[in-house]
Amino acid sequence: MRALRPLWATALALILVTSCSTIVFAGQGASTQPTADWAAIKAVPSGDKLSVKLKNGQTVEGKFASSSNDAVSLSVNGKPMDLKRDEVSSVHHLVRKSATQATLIGLAVGAGGGTAIGLAGSSGSDGFDKIDHAATAGLAVIGAGVGATVGYLIGRKSRKLVLIYQANNP
Repeated sequence: MRALRPLWATALALILVTSCSTIVFAGQGASTQPTADWAAIKAVPSGDKLSVKLKNGQTVEGKFASSSNDAVSLSVNGKPMDLKRDEVSSVHHLVRKSATQATLIGLAVGAGGGTAIGLAGSSGSDGFDKIDHAATAGLAVIGAGVGATVGYLIGRKSRKLVLIYQANNP
């Protein structure tokens, strides 16, 4: 039973680290620094996705085509759409996030879960301590691989909204 204490401590440490990293990274979201610089829209690469909120409350998402001093042009479902600057409340650039963070969190959660399952299934004093340790380590590795894969699959689809234009309130 004494040999299991370091493994329990390791599992607990992994769970705590994972929980803390999730809390820290959860606060990192969309940019909220307002800007009234319409020229910032011109810096967006053609074909990137934009989310345009209109003053009437409607939101239009599409691929950026071009912009002028008076309007922004998007391709929405393959059809061109011009939105006048007077009607635009804000413009967000949809930027892909890196899947690294989600992959690492998934890896830690999977390793912790695999370790916990391995420790829970290990027997106390039946003389199979080495086999129990090997099974626990194997489950930790398998859990880490599964967790990293799931984290990557979730992370690669995530995007963040970056505010690039917000109209001044009249």
